[in-house]
Amino acid sequence: MAEILSQKEIDALLSTVSSDEKGGEAAVAEEGEEAEGAVGEKLANVYDFKHPNRVSKDQLRTLQSIHEAFAKTFNAYLAVRLRTIVDINLISVDQLQYSEFILSISDPSCIYIFRVEELNGVGILEVSPQLVLFIVDRLFGGKGASVEESRVITNIEQTVMKKIIEKAMENLATSWQQVTPLTFILEGFESNPDVVQIAPPGETVITVSLEIKIQETSSLMNICFPYLTLEDIISKLNIQHFVSMTKKDVSERETEIIDERLRLSALPIVSILGKTSITIKDLIELKTGDVIRLDRRVEDLLEIDIGGSKKFLGKAGVSGKKKSVKIVRPIAKEDILEH
Repeated sequence: MAEILSQKEIDALLSTVSSDEKGGEAAVAEEGEEAEGAVGEKLANVYDFKHPNRVSKDQLRTLQSIHEAFAKTFNAYLAVRLRTIVDINLISVDQLQYSEFILSISDPSCIYIFRVEELNGVGILEVSPQLVLFIVDRLFGGKGASVEESRVITNIEQTVMKKIIEKAMENLATSWQQVTPLTFILEGFESNPDVVQIAPPGETVITVSLEIKIQETSSLMNICFPYLTLEDIISKLNIQHFVSMTKKDVSERETEIIDERLRLSALPIVSILGKTSITIKDLIELKTGDVIRLDRRVEDLLEIDIGGSKKFLGKAGVSGKKKSVKIVRPIAKEDILEH
């Protein structure tokens, strides 16, 4: 039968181990005086086994690029629609639990539920009621007075704002074209975040936060994608695929069309016979038969401009009954310097 150690024996063993560790550290310290920085401590990476990250940093960077493009396009639309300066910036792209996202939303809020048709999934676009009321006021001709207290927006305000959100869905779809074609369809509206259940509370979601600045008002717009919605295309969210999709290959037929259109483009051709200057008195006294002396001789070559650029040198003449210019040779750099 194996001998069972007493508590005193266990404590003695532990103290021996701890003293050996201290001795080893002292030896390392002495060696470190000769070669400073040769030995360093290993840093531990924190990993949450209960809430593991399901989206890599590379994929998050791709999502950041997609929604930076969305911010620019929606910024331009909103500025024109509201007739004022608008500034939309991407704040963050994170992954967290759906329950944490819901808790971060104010009550009441403006929650627009959309469907991603190709992925058979749903998502959320959330904006603050203050921003909605500001936009509605601007659309109805007001100055866009800021509202301090949140309230549930009315049915009329929902109808007016619906067109803005649908345009945001279109701009979002355009931004996702860089990775894969997606269609975002607006399906519903809720003001109470507790009744919106598009994913289980412990499910991982990807949240995109954007800051919208309009005049003196600053508000957040949040977009939430459940991981299950993006699961089928998550492998495409890498830098290599993103770069390959943004580089569009030009086919031979497209090259031929561009070449044909360029060849059919009309360009103005101008040849100046010469220049001079006269006084206003001489200009008033001009009459039929008077001769104006130019700064060029008859035998001098004339510069021929095509589309505003000097391309050839030529001589003036007559072709049939029409005045013409005969091209003698392409223009050189020294020809331009002489003039």
